[in-house]
Amino acid sequence: MMNSKSQANIKDVAALAMVSTATVSRYLNGNLKRMSTATATRVKAAIEKLNYVPNAAARQMITKQSQLIALIVGNTDDYFSTELFKGVSSILEANGYIGTMFDSDSDIVREKHLMETVNSHGFDGLIIQPFSTVSEIKTLMSRDVPIVLADRETPQAPWPQVVTNNFDAAKQATAYFVRQGFTHFIVLTSELAVATNRRERYRGIKAAAQNVDVLEVSESSYNHKRIHKQLIELLMKDTERTVIFSLKERWLLEFIPNLVLEGYVDNIKATATAFADTETARRIEPKLKLISQDPFLLGASAGEVMVNDLTGHSDRNQAVIVVPAKFD
Repeated sequence: MMNSKSQANIKDVAALAMVSTATVSRYLNGNLKRMSTATATRVKAAIEKLNYVPNAAARQMITKQSQLIALIVGNTDDYFSTELFKGVSSILEANGYIGTMFDSDSDIVREKHLMETVNSHGFDGLIIQPFSTVSEIKTLMSRDVPIVLADRETPQAPWPQVVTNNFDAAKQATAYFVRQGFTHFIVLTSELAVATNRRERYRGIKAAAQNVDVLEVSESSYNHKRIHKQLIELLMKDTERTVIFSLKERWLLEFIPNLVLEGYVDNIKATATAFADTETARRIEPKLKLISQDPFLLGASAGEVMVNDLTGHSDRNQAVIVVPAKFD
């Protein structure tokens, strides 16, 4: 008789059910067509009686699958990243996979290290919000696993992409404010050079406006008072009506409330807008018009693309899926 502290193994289950270990393995992997209903019932009963927990590592060796999908996000300080993960997980878990989130913390060196980790630890696939180039991703992800790019357009990428209409949404919003008589735009952004989605948003603004200043904020360290002062200086530099255009919600939440309280953003001489992921931004000043994006839906779409690829149902003709943002 087994010691109560001992953990049952597959041989114990097979012995109790009076079948071979191969039959138990087939049952665990859902291959029930090769056994009778009575046999499946005995195996199920033996597993429950012994409280048998399958060894994930052993199963992975047999099936060559871990059922784990890695998601590397840009920065968990952003609400966007956590909602992206929730959307990815909602689809993966419904299809028998588990998503594991890694945070690159807006650091390309860290992102590359995380890709090396994913590559060497048996993940079945990778969904990434990338800073790295196509060639860098190819080099670091040397195993042949499905890859999906999320949020950031990556030209010439050989993998499916799920993105927002960054250029069009930014251009549409900018054109609206120009029609309202705003002619000076302050682009409040993280470093433009390191992320394609930021560059597309900036390009959209430039396509509809001529007088554009850029104020970059470091994601790793910044002086709040200095940025606040620089914003005021840019607001006061001329008499034109000004829009502070934040390329991510985090900077809108960080810097605009004080400007509203101090009267610099009054929706007459100066206003603000942003790519927003939550309703929080609208509560700062209900009169603000914002670009609403849906990171949960974007993540769910990326998760669906990943599952389709893993199960052999991918649509290679749909290389780029656009989840549109809405300006309202």
